[in-house]
Amino acid sequence: MSNCDLLFGLSIYAEPTKSKIIEYSCSAMDELSKIGIAGNPLWQLKTNDSYETLNYIEYLRQFVLTEASRDVAHIKMSPISIVELLMDVNQWSSAFYNIVSKATNVGTLLGGEGSYNDKLHVMNAELHLPTTFVHTRECYFGRYSKQLSHNTWGVVDVSLEKFIPSSTSNILKRPSGCLITEISNGYSEVVWVEHVELDEFQLRFPSIQAFGATRWLNSLVRYSEWSQTLKPSIFESDKGAESGRASLMKLADRMMKMFCANVSNTVSNPWMKIDGYTGCTDVRVMMKNNKELTMNLHATTVVFTTSLWLDVSPNQLFDFLRHEDSRTKWDVLSHRLTIREFASMIKGENLGNRVSLMRATTSQGKLEIFYLQESYTDSTGSYVIYAPLDEGTLSSLSKGSDPDKVIILPSGFSILPGPLPGKEDGATASFLTVAFHIVDGASTRPFISSQSIKAIYKIITDAVASIKNTVVYHSSQG
Repeated sequence: MSNCDLLFGLSIYAEPTKSKIIEYSCSAMDELSKIGIAGNPLWQLKTNDSYETLNYIEYLRQFVLTEASRDVAHIKMSPISIVELLMDVNQWSSAFYNIVSKATNVGTLLGGEGSYNDKLHVMNAELHLPTTFVHTRECYFGRYSKQLSHNTWGVVDVSLEKFIPSSTSNILKRPSGCLITEISNGYSEVVWVEHVELDEFQLRFPSIQAFGATRWLNSLVRYSEWSQTLKPSIFESDKGAESGRASLMKLADRMMKMFCANVSNTVSNPWMKIDGYTGCTDVRVMMKNNKELTMNLHATTVVFTTSLWLDVSPNQLFDFLRHEDSRTKWDVLSHRLTIREFASMIKGENLGNRVSLMRATTSQGKLEIFYLQESYTDSTGSYVIYAPLDEGTLSSLSKGSDPDKVIILPSGFSILPGPLPGKEDGATASFLTVAFHIVDGASTRPFISSQSIKAIYKIITDAVASIKNTVVYHSSQG
């Protein structure tokens, strides 16, 4: 816990601040329960999209002027399981790793152990997008859970700047959260409302897409699908194969979390911009302080990344990047190799959402390396993340060994949908982030050698150029 969190934590227990926060959180739950179920004219369906946006004039009449979005999904989890996930700061930040950079439970003002009804935590969170080009969002807020009826729960967030100003906060959360209703067959209907007032935040694509209700709901769906995939199958008779599958799924999940943490613009990532090169590619680089990795490999690792807009649909770009036949077109290490997927585990209903094992061989059939790859897509973003594995590690994992003991260096891509800047035809383009994580034997902390900088810049700019030349060209021809 930081000094700022500690000071904030002491302040929330002092009267009359404590009583005001409790009253304010209860009022926020009342507002969420109203706007979460309201229809027209308060909420209007976004053209060609599934989510709804707030009618500001109507909201101004009923509440106050802010930016907001709402969406609904059916999640294969019980209401109390979702409430527990949201109220436990560690579970919450782990499940929503593609949005939450860090989160802290500063204190608990209402409720004890064992019950989530009428429980109030004070939290701090930093939220991010998978790119270094967009600033993170941070705020302190109260998170209040309450059972609203026999089958419905509410979990609401509301900023506490009104009572305790914080210099680190750059957004205000108006009553935001979800209404969770039990339906049939183990599912819950989740109505999610995101309601945020921005202090200073300029996005390169619509903010409702970036941090809106749909993105939070999609992340909850992804978590539910991953949890279902980990459950033992009643049809699986080979327990060894089952434990091996679980080990690979858990390693893929850790790989995804590491990638999202590595490419965010959080203050804990000491990004440096590569200067002195001609061209317009904005490349950022940082050295990683991985004690376990350094101890084993006796080398420094570096992460380098860039982001750019491509005039191509997110689905087309996702399919290109995840496919085994495309890898030789952008990966310099795969030139003259044959890449083949030889095993996969599907997550959910979309066949593109999968954990894959890939084998790279020479033209003579000699094995070069294995890759663990996870690809995932939804309406608010897509990921294709991979890491190399040697034959011994893969063999051990297939027998159910501990995936947390495996050293991995995640690389890959994230794709965010949005309108191409300067183009007004309404078509959805792709905001692509490319990131590579490699061992750098030529550098030692805290300095990256000029030799490494030159190699890093060439690797990433060549990859970007290959992707643009292949995908954008074929898109324009099609």
